[in-house]
Amino acid sequence: MKIYKILGALALTLGLFTSCANHDLFADRMEIGQVLPTVDWEQNSMAVKAGAYATFKGKYYTSSDKTIDRSEVWALVKRQQSAAATSKLTTALSYTKTISVTDTVRSMQKVAEYSHSDAVWDGYEYVLTDSFPTSRTLSPVNWVTPLDWDQDKFDSYYPSTFQTEFVNYLINALTKDSLYYNDLRNVYINYAFTEEQFQEMNAKHNVSFPTVTETADKSTAWYTTDEVDHYYYTTVSESGAAIYHEIATEADAPQGVNVYPVYGSSQWLFSRYSDDIGGRITTVRREYMPYWKDLISLIPFTSWIYDSANKNYAVSFSRKYFLLPEFRVYDTDGKVGVTTDNKEITLN
Repeated sequence: MKIYKILGALALTLGLFTSCANHDLFADRMEIGQVLPTVDWEQNSMAVKAGAYATFKGKYYTSSDKTIDRSEVWALVKRQQSAAATSKLTTALSYTKTISVTDTVRSMQKVAEYSHSDAVWDGYEYVLTDSFPTSRTLSPVNWVTPLDWDQDKFDSYYPSTFQTEFVNYLINALTKDSLYYNDLRNVYINYAFTEEQFQEMNAKHNVSFPTVTETADKSTAWYTTDEVDHYYYTTVSESGAAIYHEIATEADAPQGVNVYPVYGSSQWLFSRYSDDIGGRITTVRREYMPYWKDLISLIPFTSWIYDSANKNYAVSFSRKYFLLPEFRVYDTDGKVGVTTDNKEITLN
């Protein structure tokens, strides 16, 4: 290997990336009437294990009145990160939150330098067959459906707001209305709320809802029947919204209105016949929805994403690094020729 000089043994840590001075090529390239080395290269490695060397064949020449001094490889480092989490506590509400970010973590910096004497004249141009190093610190990272939860890893991989945004979306979707009625019921039945949590919610909302904790008991507590309990009719508000009037008997309704049955159900439910669907519909009564919103807000993020069927957590994170290198040749006047046909290298 003919590497003349590698910067600081080229650990290529991100700290060094940010501390190195950038070389300004603008003036070199735009100087009127200058003669620059003509440069080309062949990159042999499009994917390299982080910490290994990427091979290449550099080719260059200049005019007869100019002298080549050295050649260099410079590289820009790009990072690509993606993260996701999926709710496993809901079914009809299928929700996955994803993020994807690609950014430059190091601008163009020199990674290797080669003596002109290392190149061979082939009768037409100088040829340099060599390699340049990559950094082990740029190894890819993958964290996918872990069996055990690691909060430190999650905090280091995911944005600080991800967890809160994820949970808030689910809570708001389940309690905004009764669109996800069955999911809200299933969350109540299947999540292991404690008796103390139910008591806390009852006191906060001044209700006496069941405080049972067994799954079967909670299923029984959230119920509907086929028996008609009372009736209702509707009117329309000035804004066009339907107003439900519940009455004990059909005879209690004003003349000329359509009367429909209300079926027996849990206190917080409104189970009724609906002309809109031509059948029965059950919703959570609006005045009780704040109770359910506060109750499911007690569920931690990890419980929302735990996949009980596969015994893992439905998260995935990946981080990859890419190098965009270029080959540069300098003459003794400090003029530089730079390759333009540069290909991205994936670090694996």
